[in-house]
Amino acid sequence: MMSRCIVPFVLTALLCVSLPVLAQNDEEPILPEMTPEYFPSVTPLPARSPSARPVPEETPVPLPTVAPSFAPTLPPSPRPTPPVGKGKPRVSFSLAEAVEGQNTSLRLQAMGAVRKFPVKGQIVFEDMDYQGKNKMTQKLSFTLNGAQSQRFNLRFRAPGKKVIRIETDNPELPTRNVLAYVKPFPATIFPRPLQRQWSRNPDDWSVLVNLHHDVRSGSAQRQYYQIMHKGELVQRLLTSSATADKLTPTGTFKLGVKAASPKSTLYESVMPFWTTILVPGYSYEYGNHGLTGESYLYYLGVPASHGCLRLSNKWVKEKNEWLNIGGAYWVYEHVPVGTSIQIFRQARQPFVFENYQMWVSQQS
Repeated sequence: MMSRCIVPFVLTALLCVSLPVLAQNDEEPILPEMTPEYFPSVTPLPARSPSARPVPEETPVPLPTVAPSFAPTLPPSPRPTPPVGKGKPRVSFSLAEAVEGQNTSLRLQAMGAVRKFPVKGQIVFEDMDYQGKNKMTQKLSFTLNGAQSQRFNLRFRAPGKKVIRIETDNPELPTRNVLAYVKPFPATIFPRPLQRQWSRNPDDWSVLVNLHHDVRSGSAQRQYYQIMHKGELVQRLLTSSATADKLTPTGTFKLGVKAASPKSTLYESVMPFWTTILVPGYSYEYGNHGLTGESYLYYLGVPASHGCLRLSNKWVKEKNEWLNIGGAYWVYEHVPVGTSIQIFRQARQPFVFENYQMWVSQQS
């Protein structure tokens, strides 16, 4: 009995709490304002407003395609080589002082935005031979493997102005023209002091004797005896050939036997450091040599002999030791038997020389 009475009572109490109390005048009850609740959405909102054609957030990566087995595989396209340096591509150069018959240093360097290495090319210039008769074209190939400078040796056989062309196989590097002046190798009474290891092979040596002379001015040409070793001009000595009533043969011959101090049976004179010139038809009648005394040294460079080629001969004392500084001794000591000697006449300009009078004035 007790439990049945409690349940209706509880329900009645709950209904009294939850239902609003009706006014006694039977008007509609006034309900409290209800604010709707917002719950987080499970699907996130888009970052931008939707459009008729959806656009992906990132650029899609295409799937790799496999070429059919019958399709050839093409090599990858070559990428351009980045340039080395900045500025307009060019070949820079520097040329050391040039002297006739001597090695001259030419430095080359690829500069600017050069895209292709190695840079290959050639150095080209026009030159005359040592006799001053024949024109020749000299060519020297080179390769530049990078931006570092490289040195090349040039040798000019004739003095004067030269135009050197630097040509490359790279179209972005234009041809350079270098203007150079080659100084003449001076002719002297006494040989230059040179400390070298000289070859004893006559094929490495050659001698040119130019009998042309012109004394109308102080700088005019004198007769000279020129010595080359492996193509390099090493000595140019003033010499004297036969006077007008005598003969010095011209042509190409060989140097023969030597004698330190022979005596001429015809002229009763000593001819120190004799080196024979083998002229066909003459039995050891021609040679180059010195003389005793000093007076003949003043005439070296002009015709003054009986037919042989005169060279200087002089003894000097240095550190209590007697040394011979003459040209005849130098040839006798260094130029081997069998060396080719060519005797000719040819005017050459420019010509620089130092005669014995000039040498004496410098010693005082």
